[in-house]
Amino acid sequence: MTIQVPGHGTLADVFVGDGEMARLMRAHDWSATSLGTPESWPNALKVALRLLLTSRFEMWLGWGPDINFFYNDAYRPTLGIKHPRSLGVPTQVLWAEIWDDIKDRLATVYQTGESTWDRALLLVLERNGYPEETYHTFSYSPLIGDTGKVEGVFCAVSEETDRVISERRLASLRELASGLAAAQEQQEVFEAIRAGLAHNSHDLPFSLVYLFREDAAPSLVAAAGMAPDHALAAPDHWNLARISRDKGVIVEDAPEGDLPRGAWNKPPRQVAIVPLAGQRSGRPRGAIVVGLNPYRQVSDEYLSFLELLAGQIASRLASAELMERRTRERDRVRELFRQAPSFMCILAGREHRFELVNDAYLRLVGHRDLIGLPVREALPEIKGQGFFELLDSVFASGEPYVGRNMPVAIQRTPGSTPEERFVHLVYQPIFDSEGAVSGIFVDGYDVTDQKRAEDQLHQLNDTLEQRVAERTDELRMALEQLHHEAKEREAVEQALRQSQKLEALGKLTGGVAHDFNNLLQVISGNLQLLTRDVAGNPRAEKRVENAMAGVTRGAKLASQLLAFGRRQPLEPKVLNLGRLIGSMDDLLRRSIGEDVEIETIIAGGLWNTLIDPGQIENAILNLAINARDAMAHGGRLTIEANNAFLDDGYCRQHDDVTPGQYVMIAVTDTGSGIPRDIIDQVFEPFFSTKPEGKGTGLGLSMVHGLVKQSGGHVKIYSEVNEGTTIKLYLPRAVEDEDLITDTSAAPVRGGSETVLVVEDDDEVRETAVALLSELGYHVLKSRDALSALNVIESGIAIDLLFTDVVMPGPLRSPELARKAKERLPQLSVLFTSGYTENAIVHHGRLDPGVELLSKPYTREALARKVRHVLGKHDEEGDGSLAQR
Repeated sequence: MTIQVPGHGTLADVFVGDGEMARLMRAHDWSATSLGTPESWPNALKVALRLLLTSRFEMWLGWGPDINFFYNDAYRPTLGIKHPRSLGVPTQVLWAEIWDDIKDRLATVYQTGESTWDRALLLVLERNGYPEETYHTFSYSPLIGDTGKVEGVFCAVSEETDRVISERRLASLRELASGLAAAQEQQEVFEAIRAGLAHNSHDLPFSLVYLFREDAAPSLVAAAGMAPDHALAAPDHWNLARISRDKGVIVEDAPEGDLPRGAWNKPPRQVAIVPLAGQRSGRPRGAIVVGLNPYRQVSDEYLSFLELLAGQIASRLASAELMERRTRERDRVRELFRQAPSFMCILAGREHRFELVNDAYLRLVGHRDLIGLPVREALPEIKGQGFFELLDSVFASGEPYVGRNMPVAIQRTPGSTPEERFVHLVYQPIFDSEGAVSGIFVDGYDVTDQKRAEDQLHQLNDTLEQRVAERTDELRMALEQLHHEAKEREAVEQALRQSQKLEALGKLTGGVAHDFNNLLQVISGNLQLLTRDVAGNPRAEKRVENAMAGVTRGAKLASQLLAFGRRQPLEPKVLNLGRLIGSMDDLLRRSIGEDVEIETIIAGGLWNTLIDPGQIENAILNLAINARDAMAHGGRLTIEANNAFLDDGYCRQHDDVTPGQYVMIAVTDTGSGIPRDIIDQVFEPFFSTKPEGKGTGLGLSMVHGLVKQSGGHVKIYSEVNEGTTIKLYLPRAVEDEDLITDTSAAPVRGGSETVLVVEDDDEVRETAVALLSELGYHVLKSRDALSALNVIESGIAIDLLFTDVVMPGPLRSPELARKAKERLPQLSVLFTSGYTENAIVHHGRLDPGVELLSKPYTREALARKVRHVLGKHDEEGDGSLAQR
């Protein structure tokens, strides 16, 4: 029934506006309520209704002893499915589920005329067909009727459910992260997990954390909200074998039984099983079983919160496992030290106090207590034999001492006569972090039996050793000859195979360089880390040095392959090549030698060009060395730089050449020249006019690839017995010359910032983490871009993102960097790769603003590059995120 009153304007004056609620109120049958028809309503109610309907804030009012309910358009979402059947309904009927929470507040307003106010009050509403956790900030204010008494209540309300729950979950993540960061031992990590999960009993009424053992059986390591001996805490109850990283979170009905309720008055209706990501395989390392909030629906936000918790836990568990592995490795090294066949000890300080002694040393000196004693007190019988003086000299000078067949008289049993023994030994100084000698490492062998046997052999045949040495030399020379011939045959076979694959080489270089450089990075990084472990062992140090030299040669080979295939990442700068050639004068003269006269001719007004400074310097040096090799008996090397113009006629005769202005570099020698029948082959990879074993045949192909990749042109002129000229044409650049900073001259130093390492190759990632940790940085790590983004979004402070360029997965590294910068604007980004594809390199050049550290890199290059990238942000006033 519709209310009929004289003059429709009366209802329009009471229920003002064109909003939905104004229309519904005008159409409502108010005569069926205890309020009666609107024309009989007091003016105080009509005024309040006008205020209610014209406000855009959430508001409702109640009138009369039944507190009949009125509300505006903004309040409709709070009612849910109760709208629009709520008009005029008594408040106790409408909000029956929360009546006990609000009735006293309403009574205060009606009985005392005083207002009430609540901030973020928890109210469990049934507005969508199920009980729902909600939070509201509101005030109840009295409405004075025409009688002068309180006849109604006015409520201004703001729902804050999303804010309260979001802040609660962020606090949980911070609490967990803080606890995990402080934990060191594995049990401390488990306790930090338990405490962190117990912090939020609203969203996590109970939590059970399981880890898979080596046999894949789950084991409970932490329980929050539920006793570990609870029947439902048994791992077999949850069938955890079904989880996997690909399936993600499993949500299912909660089992029957006495489940913990957390902060609520009833147990969870559902549980979530969240995988804990593993490190080296797709199999999770474990899972978290979480009882879900009975008053919240399972949403994407809820599941994302659980996954962030799981990500923090999985990351810290991985770090704890790494720490335990390092502890086991340290113990293993100590055991190897103890069982080593050579006698070893470590002496500390100027008094040479024994810190460590192995079994072989105790066998040599007799089993006696040595630890903590100065050497003069521990071994008094060797006084006057020169050993104490040698130790003092090594400590004072910092120079190692190597002795062979040194006689020593030592008392090997208590009260016995000193026994003469012969030893080979090394006294190797140990340096502290400031470069001062802090102790001495002693290593050697008891060669008494060998020495006596040698003396007997000398007595039998004084010439036997000489004949053996001569025969050994002959055999060694024969073996070297066989190795040489084998290498020659291998080189010939390799050249044949390479010549058959020239067409495919350019396409293969990228993938080969990526995998090869990753492999070289693992080898290089571990060799650099090994350097400290073998300090004091000259033979091992020499082998590490040789291995590092091999890595350098491999890296150069990969770089030349990329240059030939025009796939190397260039960092072009606007240069004046005249100045660059002038700065190379000393380098060229050292490389060419005194037999070759060098002349440089730089034209006045030389234009600038856009080229990678390091690459063009290598190219000029390569051409100069080739010229030197062509002048076996000396000659003249001329390097010219001038401006040039290539016209249409010239360009029509040469492919891939654009008419225009160029800067031309000409390298001319007076050497043997190149025959015409092979001159077209000189830029092919692995082709060389030099004798076998003299060069790789990649130098000129690298030069050719660089110039072509830079938009230039190469031309060669040669006459046999007259000489050769190679001309490089590089496009003119009209911009001003760039200021070049040589970061390789910067000091090698670390820092204390936080670095997130993102690398899909496990060995490369672990090597990078070790190098950065050794430099003092706090290091986090992820195996792909998605997991790295989760770490960034977890709220952990990060100063530098150090990410590989080429990684599997849906999220590419440049996109990771962009998203990371959106979330952390002050974050520095450093890319690394053995081959970048087209991710950050376009048209052969690094994208503007991109910082790249090519693999394989050394510890020194890593240290300088990290400081350079972080330093750029420091200069811009960014500061360290981790220190904020």
